[in-house]
Amino acid sequence: MLALLFLLANEHLSHFLLAIWVGDLSFADAYQHTFGYTTVNSYIFSAAFRAIPYVALALLAVKVSTTRVGRVAMWFTAFLLAAYLLLGYWNMQHSLFTPEHTSSTASLALIWLPIWALLFGGIGYTLLFVVIKIFSWRRT
Repeated sequence: MLALLFLLANEHLSHFLLAIWVGDLSFADAYQHTFGYTTVNSYIFSAAFRAIPYVALALLAVKVSTTRVGRVAMWFTAFLLAAYLLLGYWNMQHSLFTPEHTSSTASLALIWLPIWALLFGGIGYTLLFVVIKIFSWRRT
């Protein structure tokens, strides 16, 4: 499941959805607009950065998969990471489909979003783990 989230929650999916919903393009035009200049090398380049929080979460999953609390917190964190990255990529590319000015440094989000996702994912996992643990103690 982590691999699926890693493969799907990327800048290309958010660009495609923006092209359809904000750019009012047809499915075929949105596909051409999104993937017209995409190469395997560009996908691998961005995937290398995007892998940072997922690799950390996978390493954590090996350690916490023995407890129910750890598994619940880990899966919730995985979906929050994917949502954070999709929203970040959406915000990075939104101005491409509106009259707004696109920043010359917008592409730096490809590097910084996964790094921030790692930080927020770690904080989120810790908070979720503590909250779930407190509620499980109160129930007993």
